[in-house]
Amino acid sequence: MRPSSCCCCAGAPRRNTDMLSARHLTVTAGQRRLIDDVSIDVRPGEMLALIGPNGAGKTTLLRALSGDIDAACDAVSCNGRPLRHIPAAELATLRAVHAQHQRSDLDYTAQQVVALGRFPHHGGRPGADDRAIARAAMALTGCDAMADRLCSTLSGGEQARVHLARALAQIWRGTPGAHFLLLDEPVAALDIAWQHRVLACARDRAHSRMTGVLAIVHDLNLAARYADRLVLLADGRIRADGSPFEVLQSAALADAFGLDCRVWIDPHTSRPLLMAEPAA
Repeated sequence: MRPSSCCCCAGAPRRNTDMLSARHLTVTAGQRRLIDDVSIDVRPGEMLALIGPNGAGKTTLLRALSGDIDAACDAVSCNGRPLRHIPAAELATLRAVHAQHQRSDLDYTAQQVVALGRFPHHGGRPGADDRAIARAAMALTGCDAMADRLCSTLSGGEQARVHLARALAQIWRGTPGAHFLLLDEPVAALDIAWQHRVLACARDRAHSRMTGVLAIVHDLNLAARYADRLVLLADGRIRADGSPFEVLQSAALADAFGLDCRVWIDPHTSRPLLMAEPAA
């Protein structure tokens, strides 16, 4: 169901406004509130994992933050400017989106798909720098060996890595200001090795390039291992927001999933490790 309306209330040091933010965001579909009075910040240099049960509103929130829901644009701002004031071509140089569902029948090679990420920067006239960025993004996501293959011949996991490379190329560099990477279930189609590699890559982009990263992640232990911050969404509202330790140990998490939860410390990573079973 497509959301029908939204209502809301009004290298160098970063400004306080250099973030992707929503304030009092509400998104509805008919009589149902998909997102209910949510305020959230995606900050440069931080990887935020958005977690929550199925139907919590995670993808709707990501789409609102990306500018994909027109009615949400008054409630969402990028680097201090409401999305409705940012032309689409400029916004495409500031944030990139890896959607949950990608077209699988494209008659483009993997290299051509990744190169599309640079289009907002060159407007149809790619230079050597754009081509070099596309190659570097493909190498980073391990899809350089499939550069000349048609996307329609790739597996779901391979396609996911190609589209991640496209998103990375889109915000690699070239536009002043903070940049943001929005990932909707980026590891859903990947094997366990690539789940770790992709989330490690996202965290590295956040920390080394001062990119603000938001990733929807269903595996709570993967989220806790790689994210700096967890935001728990349930029934369209934020129920917990804090460090992985704080959120995994919160009563709100057990409530949202209907679980009995215990948190351990992984001796190898010093990160929290969740052990959970259905509540009695």
